[in-house]
Amino acid sequence: MYAGTAWQDITPKEPIPLGGQMHVRMGEYTHDSLTVNVVVFEQGDLRVALVSCDLCALPEDFIALVKAACREAHGMEHVLIACTHTHVGPCTVPWMVGETMPWFMGGLHEAIVRAVGEGVEDLEEVEVFAGKGFLEQMGWNRRGLREDGTAEMYWGSWQEGFAGIEGPRDGEVPVIFARRPAGEMKVVIPSFSTHPNCVEGERYYSADVVGVVRRVLRGALGDDVGVVYLTGAAGDTAPSIMENNPENVQPWRGEAGLQRSGKYLGGEILKVIAAAIVPMVEPELRFEREVLEIPMRPWPDSFDPSTLQGGHREFFTKSKEMWPQMMKEESPIQVPVNVLRIGDAAICTNPGELYCQLGLEIKKLSPAAVTVVAELTDGCVGYIPTAAAIARGGYSANPGRQCKLAQEAGEWIVEATGRMLAEVFSDGTSCG
Repeated sequence: MYAGTAWQDITPKEPIPLGGQMHVRMGEYTHDSLTVNVVVFEQGDLRVALVSCDLCALPEDFIALVKAACREAHGMEHVLIACTHTHVGPCTVPWMVGETMPWFMGGLHEAIVRAVGEGVEDLEEVEVFAGKGFLEQMGWNRRGLREDGTAEMYWGSWQEGFAGIEGPRDGEVPVIFARRPAGEMKVVIPSFSTHPNCVEGERYYSADVVGVVRRVLRGALGDDVGVVYLTGAAGDTAPSIMENNPENVQPWRGEAGLQRSGKYLGGEILKVIAAAIVPMVEPELRFEREVLEIPMRPWPDSFDPSTLQGGHREFFTKSKEMWPQMMKEESPIQVPVNVLRIGDAAICTNPGELYCQLGLEIKKLSPAAVTVVAELTDGCVGYIPTAAAIARGGYSANPGRQCKLAQEAGEWIVEATGRMLAEVFSDGTSCG
């Protein structure tokens, strides 16, 4: 097997709107660099590029243009483009609060195409490894239950009427990495199921947790090591302690929490790498893709945005006004899902903010020894909750521009991913 890696700096040189909050913010300065990070795998006639961008999300039409450019410039038929989901990067999706800057999107387009080309030029034979660790902290489920049976993001034990947490967390830390035959590290592909947002409300540019993780890994492994971080099924998880926290003390938030989180996660990734001594034997590279057509769900009579406050009221009121036109013009929505087998490991992608429970179900179906679930890949179709979460409501489950698919969408994505996992491991191997 062959692998190549490359990266490009995409940090704006001037203030532009940031994406990821319900109010307009400008990026006033650079806290740490935003980058596009690429790994290209090749075996025989199959070549696949995996791109990770330090951005909140990217729209489908932009991704289609970039893929077409990679095909024309580099002959790349299979390019997967993911976002880490930092909330302190430029606004890149039209329906987010904040204006998208065409000049930034143009530069981003060029940077991705250039990085993919450099990844192809960097191809060399490698030995491939995979392993997984576990974190007891970070990535807690962030949807709290009220006593009346409803749910909301960040409804924690400091709130009157708190009745517990709605869903699970996933503490697993899957890692795929490649070394040159002489032993030097080539590229690391780590993942974890949390919103990587310790400093999400700030007014600067930052890769947030992912930036610190990258710095930790390169500090230990070398500045020339590629780090292609993939955010796991994190639609309802975050670095916030919700239970048994009556004073709302959040040691994993803010600048101190950012450094703690990055070192904690980065350290676990290094432990996994150190423990993975034996490379995969004759690893096989296989790839499958399906594009599901999933309808939008009707606007429920029970959800009245006028009962909300502030930015949420404005956002959901506008969504309700647009809903009939959206149902007519956008439904059904194309939802691409991919599975990339790399020897004993698998990377399973989807274009939404997948709830943690659904990611765990994909891992349960997987025959791979190590399974990465990568959300916000090849587009941004919004939150993908469980049906139970939709019934309980709350920001990430109520209908709106941020959550519009039919309530069965998560189940259909899990089923499609399971079919593709079975196909890429159809040689009879079961590594899990």
